[in-house]
Amino acid sequence: MIRFLLIIIAIAVCLGIAPFFIDQKGYVLIAFNKTTIEGTIWGVTALLILAFAALFLLYKLCRYVISLYSHTRHGFFARSEERKQAAIEQGVWSLINNDYTELELALDNNSVAEKWSDIRFALLAKAALANNENEKAISYLDKISQDKQLKVANLWIASGETSTIFADLKALAERKKASRLELKMYAHVLVQEQKWAALNDFMPRLLRKKALSEQEWQQLFDRYFAAQSNGDLTERYEQLAKNLKPHAEVSYLAAMAKAGELNKIELSLIKMIKKPLQHKDLARILRTSSAGDALKLQSSLQDVLKKDTENTDLLLALACLANAHGEYDLAARVFDKALNADNRHAYLQQAVLSYSKSAQPEKALVLYQ
Repeated sequence: MIRFLLIIIAIAVCLGIAPFFIDQKGYVLIAFNKTTIEGTIWGVTALLILAFAALFLLYKLCRYVISLYSHTRHGFFARSEERKQAAIEQGVWSLINNDYTELELALDNNSVAEKWSDIRFALLAKAALANNENEKAISYLDKISQDKQLKVANLWIASGETSTIFADLKALAERKKASRLELKMYAHVLVQEQKWAALNDFMPRLLRKKALSEQEWQQLFDRYFAAQSNGDLTERYEQLAKNLKPHAEVSYLAAMAKAGELNKIELSLIKMIKKPLQHKDLARILRTSSAGDALKLQSSLQDVLKKDTENTDLLLALACLANAHGEYDLAARVFDKALNADNRHAYLQQAVLSYSKSAQPEKALVLYQ
């Protein structure tokens, strides 16, 4: 633009000084329809220079105004984007620190960039679940894009509402190349929906694909047997494939003990005493026991404890079994020795039962402090 103006000015100057070199002053006559402009070359040259100078100044002014507007607009949006980025970052840091109150404060009243919108709702749903606000969590999960719903399958499962993802997750899990995560999620949904027949058919595939850890198998079978009637427990266990029974055994025995069927599983429990690696499982089984009769088991426990007096797991098993037999004084004495900071929470109810029934309510109160 500047180069063009300089060329025009140079031409005008040449036209202006030319008459002096040829000893003529010269005139310019411009006619357009009924409009006529007449003047000397000097006058026209000066007019052109002024016109182009005015245009140049107007051009510069326009550029400055546009630049000022762009800078202001960019600054405003930049600050807005910074606030949005800060909100999502604060939410993530709060999640890392398990500070769900701060997470809600950071994200509930602040918007985030469009690409983080689904993650914002997922984080808010997780915070709501942590605060036992399931309905609120579901409202956030419903706002997540449909194509991202399976990414928050665990949150749906935790909320107790799995119908939204059931069909999609089933389709994924039934593929030949389904991932272990997809298989695991589908198993959790089947448990949540209490579709036990479908779960029975699906469990062999879970085992082949090694989709669940031992702890996850235990959690699955705990819920599986908890949903069965007392009279159906043994039948359900026997219907399982042979290679599934080792994963289900502890959960099955715990369910039988809770049903007060100690006499039916006594031999299996006695066998566990002979295997040190199963002592912790034995204590866990008897921890849930209702009143029942397993005198041979109690005798076997006492015989082993005479030689291994510091076996905490067997001591806890004996204390729980004594409660089941109504021998609360014995249970209280054993809990005095076996209860510690590591197992206190897990065996709290059994210990309180023994102390309250053996006229030691002060010890029961101490456990709750």
